Parts: sequence; structure tokens; C-alpha cells
Amino acid sequence: MGWNFYNASGELQINDGGLSNIVEDTTPQLGGNLDMQANLLVGNGGSTGIAISANGEVTMAAQPAVYAYNSVNDDDVTGDNTQVRVDFDTEVYDQNGDFSNDVFTAPVTGRYLFTVTIRLEEYASGATNEQLSFNSSGSYSFTHYNNFGAWDSLVTRALAVTLINHMDAGDTMRIDIAVVGMAKAVDVSGSSAKHTTFGAFLIA
Repeated sequence: MGWNFYNASGELQINDGGLSNIVEDTTPQLGGNLDMQANLLVGNGGSTGIAISANGEVTMAAQPAVYAYNSVNDDDVTGDNTQVRVDFDTEVYDQNGDFSNDVFTAPVTGRYLFTVTIRLEEYASGATNEQLSFNSSGSYSFTHYNNFGAWDSLVTRALAVTLINHMDAGDTMRIDIAVVGMAKAVDVSGSSAKHTTFGAFLIA
């Protein structure tokens, strides 16, 4: 059975081989389920798409997803309240190309999940607090504070902080760290063991 449809000139077309083009219909509707079989749902001129497996798993090739880490120690960068940008010089993956020079740029407006782990070394007596800052160019930034007590005598400390942040398209996010109360002698750890990491993911 063929399909009848109108072209851009309003002329009725009859296609005995099936419907081959619905570009002219800007508001198509389905009366039931769409069975794509093994085909992909694509957009953006066909360069990106949504893949649905036979078991229902969904992957999106251009969905923003970043995981990066610091590969080399950054020595003596803070301790005296100097705020320093954390270095994430090695990308494990950057699915949509949104991360560069330690800065994530939101390609679309949405809610983004950020995960940060930082290992700090060479603490000395006198350190009073540390401040891990999610610095956004948008309307919302966040600083996580750790205040030290008398029990905080470790030479090495590790931080792990997660944030869900609204970002508009074009907003940027970077991570800064500052340690207060001692000399400028604290190192931001970097190694292939991935002690210092950054993740950014579009979730909604």
C-alpha cells in the first residue's frame, strides 16, 4: 500500500513504494510506537545521534562527558592563601570536545554534574583551612571549605567534592584551590595514579 502526501507546492503526491520524505511536514505525529529496528535516531545534519541497543541501552555520541586528571605534581603552589587553578593536563575522554586548558565550557543550557578529587601534599603546622572553589562564569559558583582542628596533622590530604550546577550555553567552569595559614609550600599531587581528577557530565 502506498502513501499519499503533499509536496512543498501543495500538490498531492502518490508514492507506491512507501513514504520516502516527510521534510515538508513540520509537525509529524505517530499513532503508535516507532520501530527503528537497527537504525539510529540522528540529528544535527546526521553527524550526531542517539543509539538504542537491542536491550534498551541508550548512548549519545555528542553528550558532554569529560574525565581528566593531573599527571605531574604542581609544587609549592599554595599554603599562604594563594588561590591557584588546579591543573588537569591529561584527558581520559572528552566526548564532545568541551574541555580545554583546565576549563569546561557548557555547549548547551542544562544541569551539569561535576566531580573533583584533589590530593594535596606537604602540609605543615599552622594550616587553618582549605578552600576548593568551583568557579563558574555563570550565575552560580561554589566554594567548599574545610576548617582544620588540632587533630589535622596529616602531611597529605585528599578532597572529593561533587556539585550539580545549572549552566547556560557558553558558561565556563574551572577548579581553584587555596590553603590558608602556612608558607607557600603545598603541592597539588599529579601522577598516572589519577589522584587529582575532574569530571563534567550533562545530566538534564
